[in-house]
Amino acid sequence: MSQDWKVLLIDMDTQASVTSYFSKKIIEDNFTLLEKNIYEVLKGNVLIDNSVINISNNLDLIPSYISLHKFNKEAITFKEIKLQKQLLNLQSNYDYIIIDTNPSLDYTLTNALVCSDYIIVPITAEKWAVESLELLKFSISDLAIDIPIFLIITRFKKNNTHKALFSSLKDNKNFLGLIYEREDLNKKIAKNDLFNLNRDYMLEYKNILSKFITIIMSR
Repeated sequence: MSQDWKVLLIDMDTQASVTSYFSKKIIEDNFTLLEKNIYEVLKGNVLIDNSVINISNNLDLIPSYISLHKFNKEAITFKEIKLQKQLLNLQSNYDYIIIDTNPSLDYTLTNALVCSDYIIVPITAEKWAVESLELLKFSISDLAIDIPIFLIITRFKKNNTHKALFSSLKDNKNFLGLIYEREDLNKKIAKNDLFNLNRDYMLEYKNILSKFITIIMSR
């Protein structure tokens, strides 16, 4: 996406997987991750503008940190809209802002939901994943917000269970596509290696992105 648009990526996952993927760049830039991360932004200890690290030409990142797990337990006024208020200061700088969250229904997810225009849910063929989608829909309804949910099947295998999931979703107007399970892709993710933009899995992601952009542009 950052090849064509200016993108801000916000890591709001307590596991900080996105931040870990860009750890080499963070270290090279001597970025003070302990002081400049999404938790400190939510707490109001640092301005959101000062927590941005430039990753590449059109891609910026606000990293996560292990301290983010404390946010859910802390007594903070207007806790659900902390990110929304901060984003007002820099959202005009980007074409798209992508927020990566954990799947738990907690205050970090609520912060992401209330300032989002769209939700993209990667879903696998496990029962808990399908059930989690229903819980997400309930949470959105409970917040009294109206956000379209788009679905991607990830780690797709050609077995009956996965085919059944695909069959149940393929006619959904907000179904974007599927990503096949590949060992080489899993290894690259595990090693934080750069992705080969010419590989077939990248073509699948590009097709999904193209479909998503087409849908939202037509609304």
